[in-house]
Amino acid sequence: MHKKLIVLLGSLVAIIAVIFAAIYGLKSIDSSSKKSSSNSTTIRLGLMTNSGGQYLAAIAKKEGYFSKYNLKVKTTTFSSGIETVNAITTKQLDIGYVADFAALNRFGSSSKSNLKIFAKLSSSGGSGVKLYTTKDIGSLADLKGKNVLTSKGTVTEYWVAKTLKKAGLKESQVNLLSVETGQEGLALMKSGKASAVWASGQDAEKLEKTGKFKVLTTQGKITSPTLAFAISNKKFLKEHPKAAIAYLKAINDSIKLVHSHPQKAAKIVSSALNVPKKTVLATFKSTNFKINFDQSTYNDLKSIYKYLAASGKLKHTYSINKYLDTTTLKKAISGSVSYK
Repeated sequence: MHKKLIVLLGSLVAIIAVIFAAIYGLKSIDSSSKKSSSNSTTIRLGLMTNSGGQYLAAIAKKEGYFSKYNLKVKTTTFSSGIETVNAITTKQLDIGYVADFAALNRFGSSSKSNLKIFAKLSSSGGSGVKLYTTKDIGSLADLKGKNVLTSKGTVTEYWVAKTLKKAGLKESQVNLLSVETGQEGLALMKSGKASAVWASGQDAEKLEKTGKFKVLTTQGKITSPTLAFAISNKKFLKEHPKAAIAYLKAINDSIKLVHSHPQKAAKIVSSALNVPKKTVLATFKSTNFKINFDQSTYNDLKSIYKYLAASGKLKHTYSINKYLDTTTLKKAISGSVSYK
C-alpha cells in the first residue's frame, strides 16, 4: 500500500510538471508571437481600382516585399484618387495612391491641410488612355453639343478640359455629364446617353467589345503624362518615417519585378485581382513605373496648378512646395530626388 502511494504521488508530480511545462511553453510561444508582431508596423493603404498602384501593391503582398521590410498592409480600394485623399484627410488612411490633378485640386479646397506628396510612383499617358466616341463623331470639333462624360475633381476632368481646348470649344458648348465610377460611364455610353468618354484598362476593353465606339484620339496627343503619387499627412510621416520608407522600398521591389519579369508580374496581378493578364501587360507597357521626384515632375505639377488657378477651380490658392515632403524618399531610394 505504501509503495502504491509513492507511485501515485510520483505520477501526480509528473503530470503537474507536464502541465507547467505546457503552460510555460504556451507563454513562450505567445511572448515570441507578440515580439514578432511588435517588430512590424501596420499601415492603412488606399488604392484606386485597376490602377498601377493597385497592381504594384498586389505584387508586393504576394512576393512578400511588405513583410521583407517588416510592414503589414491593410488595403482599401476606391474608384478615384480624390476619395483616397479624402480618406487620408479624415484619418481613415495612412498612405494613398493618387493622380496629379486630384491631389492638386484637393489641396486647394482648404486653406488648412497637413497633406503631403512624398514620392512619384509612375507616369502614364501615350496611347494607354483613349477617348472613345460614338462613330458619328469624326473630329474633336464634332463634340459640340454632345454629351461628354467627366468626373469632377479627378484627372478625367483635366483630360476633358484639355480636349475641349484642343477642339476650340468652351465647356458651355458641350453637355458635361459627371460620373463617379467607370461602370456608371460605361452604362451611359452603352445606352446612348453619352457620346464621348476617356477610358483605359478594363473599361476601354469593355467599350471596344461592344463594337459601337471608336478611338478618336489618345492622351499623348492631348496633354502631358498623368503622374501618380504616394500621399500621406505630416503627422504620419513625422511619427512613422520607417513605415513610409518601408512602403517605398517594397513598392520599388515590385517595380523591379515588373521591369525584369513582366510576364511573371502580370500573372501575379491577374491571379490576385482577377484582371485579364493582357490588360495588366497593357498597363505595364503604357506606364513608366519609377519612384522618384525630379524637375520634370515638379514642372508638370506647376503646369496643372496654373490651369487650376486660372480656371477659378481652387477655393484657396497655395504654393505647391507646401504640400511636398521628399525627406522619406531620399532615405528610401538614393539619388531619387532632384528638383528646385
